[in-house]
Amino acid sequence: MKFNSVKEYFYRLNNTGYQLMMVPLILFIYHYASVYTFTFRLELTETEAYYVLIAAGALALIVLTAVHFYVRSAARKIARLTGLGLKLERLGSVLMKRLIVLALIPLLMTVGLVLTHHNGFAFGFLVTLLWYFVNWPTPFKISSLLHLKGDEKEMVLSKGEAFK
Repeated sequence: MKFNSVKEYFYRLNNTGYQLMMVPLILFIYHYASVYTFTFRLELTETEAYYVLIAAGALALIVLTAVHFYVRSAARKIARLTGLGLKLERLGSVLMKRLIVLALIPLLMTVGLVLTHHNGFAFGFLVTLLWYFVNWPTPFKISSLLHLKGDEKEMVLSKGEAFK
């Protein structure tokens, strides 16, 4: 991810995050509104629908845990580099991958709702949507991920406005 300033870095990161979340959100709203009129539905018993819900929840938990550890590991490697610009550029690509995966998990819940019409997937969607925004890349989180200190930390926390 190329950027000219720290402010532009966070602007691009935030815009990409919002755009990625809009796809599952719009699909969820559409399908939740039309769930009772939508004719395609898997013929599952209540027990089978619970099994599908538990499997989707377990898959989501495994993927979210793996992504969490991947980002932490990559951030530790990136923190050893020299230069704030290089660190932010490399971390930006890692965070983009995380945002993509975090946007796919609510999409999984939307597909589960469409196929099973089980309201547990609506709750799963809300939980994964909340998780998406809890993991939003803020300046403080990026600073702590990269273990920044001194001027670099101040530059990131103020989005480049500290030294103008």
